[in-house]
Amino acid sequence: MKRLAQFALAALALAALLAGRSTAAGNAWTVAPVSSGLDNPRGLVFEAHRTLVVAEAGHGGDSCNPSPGGTFCIGLTSQISQVDLSTGTHTPLVTGLYSRSVATEGITGIDGIATWGGGRLAGVITSYPQELDSWSCAGQPDDCASTLAAAREQAGQLIQFTAGGNWKRVAGVGSHDYQWALANHHAYSTEPANANPYGIYALPGGALVADAGANTLDAVLGDRLTWIISAFPPPAPGGFPADTVPTCVTFSRGSLYGASLSGHLWKLGGGFIPTDVPVEDGNGKSLIHHVTGCTSDPKTGAIYLVDMWGTPGPPVPAGPQSTAGTGSVVELARNGTATVLASGLNFPNGIALATDGSLYVTVDSTCPATGSPFPYCAAGGQIIHLQP
Repeated sequence: MKRLAQFALAALALAALLAGRSTAAGNAWTVAPVSSGLDNPRGLVFEAHRTLVVAEAGHGGDSCNPSPGGTFCIGLTSQISQVDLSTGTHTPLVTGLYSRSVATEGITGIDGIATWGGGRLAGVITSYPQELDSWSCAGQPDDCASTLAAAREQAGQLIQFTAGGNWKRVAGVGSHDYQWALANHHAYSTEPANANPYGIYALPGGALVADAGANTLDAVLGDRLTWIISAFPPPAPGGFPADTVPTCVTFSRGSLYGASLSGHLWKLGGGFIPTDVPVEDGNGKSLIHHVTGCTSDPKTGAIYLVDMWGTPGPPVPAGPQSTAGTGSVVELARNGTATVLASGLNFPNGIALATDGSLYVTVDSTCPATGSPFPYCAAGGQIIHLQP
């Protein structure tokens, strides 16, 4: 299954990781640290009371089975937290959510979150329950059975939660997409059928979900009604990843937009097949390579994209081809001009727009809160603030 992998990166100084730079003089935004000590932080959203909320993918768990991708461990270490922007402290809202760790694929949990308004928020949890059908608790810790039961109930779920910490399941998006992929993955994936609900955009009474495993865009409306509104065939052979891997979705300029880990921004104009939108500098060079987060500004029509690492190919952890510190945030203005607002970021992932037009971004998004052997993860996952 495609995952946004947790890779060991070379040690980097925090100041260098948070340095904001731009490809055009005068366009760089200032970058300041906000919060640290997060557990593989991913999506961000502001809830109704202007409190910043962050999804933490967790760190898997201690119940493990072998798998084609290496040791596969499950746990309930994923959570959703609120962040006090004045102090940087973060407090868990929802805990005990499914977290999945595979040796060659990294860690996912609850990755995308959004606001439904009225004090309600939404999120999507990784994977699909069918993946755990053959899971065995033989020789595992005593809590394996209860962990497995919770994982099967939560895997691939669209959930609703509140700032008070209550949550409930809404729709089994992962299960639905896996069933769809069984019949269609040969046209839309180079891998066996799988599902990984990852990005979310809330709608009145529902949500749009980008599935990074099934390579689909889903609509969920009403009482658990889910259907595929678009699917994405693999890009040209030879790139990384081998599939399109849609990761985020937003609405801007009267149209639906999404972006992918394979470095595409696409526009869905009413047809099943999306249209690629260039995000290029003045020389025609693409400024996006591996996008994991996106948002838009309804006032200006700008679309903001998080490029998790900035070189084509896999995220090599160290050495001459290291991708450490190559992430960026890119603005695509209404007139089509693309600008790098901040670069030199270490594995940025999620993004949220504040009411004042500034941006909040998760960085060090492949870092657990504690226990990493890599020096650049000493402060755990973090959030930074970008201002013009």
